[in-house]
Amino acid sequence: MSVRDPRPHDPMRPAAAPAAAPAIPGREVELKLLVAAADLERIAALPLLADMRVGDTLRLRQVTTYYDTPTLDLVRRGFALRLRRQGSKRVQTVKTLGGGDGDAAAVAVRREWDWPVSGDTPDLALLTGGELAIPPEMAARLGPVFTTDVQRGVMRLRPDLVTEIELALDRGTATASPPGGGSAHQPISEIELELVAGRVADLFRLAAEIHRRVPLRLTTRSKADAGFALLTGKRPAASPAKPLGVSPVTTVAEAFRHIGRNALSQLLDNETALLAGGDPEALREMAAALRRLDAGYSLFKDLIESPRGAGLRVELKRLGRVLEQARAWDRLALRTLAGGDSLPRRLDVLVTAQRQATRDAALALLAGPRWTGFLLDFAAWLEEGDWCRPDGGGPGLFDRTMGESAAALLAHRLRRLTKAMLRLQREGTAETWPRLWKRAQRLRYALDFCRAVMPAERVRPLMAAVEALRTVLKRVADSQEAADLLGTVAEGAEMQRAAKPALARLARARDRALAELPEVWRGVEQAAGGWA
Repeated sequence: MSVRDPRPHDPMRPAAAPAAAPAIPGREVELKLLVAAADLERIAALPLLADMRVGDTLRLRQVTTYYDTPTLDLVRRGFALRLRRQGSKRVQTVKTLGGGDGDAAAVAVRREWDWPVSGDTPDLALLTGGELAIPPEMAARLGPVFTTDVQRGVMRLRPDLVTEIELALDRGTATASPPGGGSAHQPISEIELELVAGRVADLFRLAAEIHRRVPLRLTTRSKADAGFALLTGKRPAASPAKPLGVSPVTTVAEAFRHIGRNALSQLLDNETALLAGGDPEALREMAAALRRLDAGYSLFKDLIESPRGAGLRVELKRLGRVLEQARAWDRLALRTLAGGDSLPRRLDVLVTAQRQATRDAALALLAGPRWTGFLLDFAAWLEEGDWCRPDGGGPGLFDRTMGESAAALLAHRLRRLTKAMLRLQREGTAETWPRLWKRAQRLRYALDFCRAVMPAERVRPLMAAVEALRTVLKRVADSQEAADLLGTVAEGAEMQRAAKPALARLARARDRALAELPEVWRGVEQAAGGWA
């Protein structure tokens, strides 16, 4: 079921107020930010909010019970069914789970069906039609699975004449009874910013202003997510990038916005998993998301001439280095070195210590205010779109479609890759192949961004050839990186002797991969015919 809307679909735009018929879902667009419980009252008392508040703060208690089958069949269908008690009112709600597709960025965009009810259990007669229909055998197995008990303060805010935002300050507890018996509890301390009227950029701007006064942490996990995690005991898992919403008729400006939103979504999805359990795969996905975002900047750099955007890119690179350093030590610690032999015990201890130190630095960064500040500032800049107007610094080419522009953008990246390869062939020095590796990475990301807007028979051969090149160069890069990291811990003559066999194996692996470059490069040249 979908909301009828004559305008082009944009998942970042809130729907109009839902019609009276309760079977038509509304669309909720909100930011969720975690905050220390002691800081909730500080936020409520901020002069910043007092200046834009309309009316008094509404204080209420919400007790919400979520229902599902013992095997969580509704969750598997992507829905959550809840009954909320608020004073004498009872509201039954079905919500879609998750924050939406890869274009939702940090904003949760969910469909929501609400019905006022009179009892303290769900009215299953309301769930008999359309996509909400529950089979009778499933309905018979529904029961309460967890509860949230929240003290909520609600403010109506008007930052300007056309913007309205609802700010909710929530403190409470989620309680579940896992199958093994007993109870599991999770404290709730967060704020929600829901867009009532205005632009999504207004949500990010307000969140950034609050964050400058009281530290927050952006999250995409809902109270339902927290409750189901309590129930199942499952930790958040690493998540690859979601599909990118770019088509031939997407403008260049919107393509860059899609890439930025998609990268933010990947970062936040994996940040939760990394902070929850230190999952190395989540760290890998976060490092990849930062590289994809930087590749997006690079692909469109001739069109995005924004001083503010340039400053954000500098910060992106600074933050990215912290995660990349942790990822580099992960790679060294987790893999077997080329040749199949493990490190000597003395070196292994040092590598493990460095891995932990860089991991701790990455976790501290993600839990700290600088990371959240960057995410909020970047998202606000991305959604405001000053960079895509001539008066914002750009050259005014943003209304061109990707169908018109993709071939030229890819040809430019291909020429830069060719230039780096020619330099390596001419000079053959250790300083020249990293440039080739970097440009191969960027071309591979650019192909991924553009592959949906060009004929498959033209893109696929080049993607395959560039991927083969990238695979060989990754072996070179990984071997050299491992050797460089070992060199930083193998201090003193004794350690250098211990590291010598491993370093020799790594050098051989690097040289073997470099020897394969001419062959894979011929494949790139063949696939690239007619592009440049």
